[in-house]
Amino acid sequence: MKNVFTIIFLLLISAGLYGYDVEGGRQSGMAGTIIMSTPSAHGLLSCPTNNLFPKQFVIESVANKKYGLADLDQVSILAAYRFKKFTAAFGFSRFGTPDYYTEKNIRAVLSYHKNSITAIMITSGRLIEIGGKYGNLRAASVGLGVSYFKDNYYFGLTIDDINKPKIANNVDGENTKLNLYAEIDGSEKHSVTGRLILEKYEKPLLSFGQFINLTEKNGLFWGLSFNPLKYGGGFEIEYKKFSFVYGVSHHPVLGFSHTVSLSFLVGRRDEVN
Repeated sequence: MKNVFTIIFLLLISAGLYGYDVEGGRQSGMAGTIIMSTPSAHGLLSCPTNNLFPKQFVIESVANKKYGLADLDQVSILAAYRFKKFTAAFGFSRFGTPDYYTEKNIRAVLSYHKNSITAIMITSGRLIEIGGKYGNLRAASVGLGVSYFKDNYYFGLTIDDINKPKIANNVDGENTKLNLYAEIDGSEKHSVTGRLILEKYEKPLLSFGQFINLTEKNGLFWGLSFNPLKYGGGFEIEYKKFSFVYGVSHHPVLGFSHTVSLSFLVGRRDEVN
């Protein structure tokens, strides 16, 4: 029983790292930052920009092994589709063991593109199932955002949990979270990324990352975040319309996490927008 409560405690800690986010392949290795200049299902689910061409569809499946504990293994599926000036993205993740504790997150994002500006609407939800007689807990969240790019510079702002959702009646609601994203696109050489999370009563969470192009389609990435100090890295290999990502990250208390993902993009990458 002691091991059960330990697992649940670790789950609650890890669940608070990114709110109702659905994790992507690069996320842990790049310390939660995203590449905004090129399309990915996770990027379009976090803070979309005008980077997916009309009628393009991208899907990403993710497996995450957290802190070397099988009970924390997480699987996710993410997808995004562009229709004219709109992009719709959806993500679902699940982790935990049915006998003790499971957590399911969903996130849906609808964005409208007007030249270099993108308006963003966000909905998300969480379902916690506790084994035995404890039943289920659930909450739903709404958010808004905007992104902008000029030349090789990308910026984004999202506001999550505007409605301060409560997972249970006898607990405080989630704090509203302000996410600031940025990227400097170094074209075919590298991209530098950043993220700042601001939340009431919490210290600011600052993260940096970089994606380094080894060839036209393959590269390495790393990430560093503070409060607490975490670091990670990984690589991406692209073949035709498929992309494989491996990422690893280290938490100073909980240890290492490993992530693998496989993405598939339908539609030509060089179509004119």
